[in-house]
Amino acid sequence: MYLEGALTRLSGLSKEHQGPRAVLNALERIATGYAAETVRVRQDLSIAESQLRDYQARLGQAFPHEAYLSELTKLRDQLKAGLSASNHDPADQKGPTVSELAARIKALKAANSIEAAPQRVQRKQAAAEELITARIRRRQEEAAEEQDADETDSPGTPPMTFQERIALERQRNSDGEGYSPG
Repeated sequence: MYLEGALTRLSGLSKEHQGPRAVLNALERIATGYAAETVRVRQDLSIAESQLRDYQARLGQAFPHEAYLSELTKLRDQLKAGLSASNHDPADQKGPTVSELAARIKALKAANSIEAAPQRVQRKQAAAEELITARIRRRQEEAAEEQDADETDSPGTPPMTFQERIALERQRNSDGEGYSPG
């Protein structure tokens, strides 16, 4: 099943429902989904366009930490060569010693602190989720208050079991079914 216009949308029919009414319902679902699909595609397009603008703005610019990176790489390579030398004769060395290289690397790192990548913000809970939990808490508090009130009315009787409460609620509902206001 497909609907074609300025946009083409496809949808399948279930094998159980292939009558004319099912076809019309499927076409209606496809047609009513156009607006939401259009909004989603436009949002995706605007995000892609802004990403392209950001990329084009950075294109051709020098890496801001290039000098630091190249100096650190050079010192690291010298340190590796110094540590892997088979003969450790200090008179043979042409450059700085291993300890001097390590000290220079530490100093270079201390002088150039690179900012850490920003942490992603965790997704906030949807307002509906908070309302549901608040509603559950409120119901639990009301039930606890009712139970406290029942216990204070009859201090010698044990609290009702779950089955007793269900039976009482069913009895209240059945008593109220015969009554119709007005």
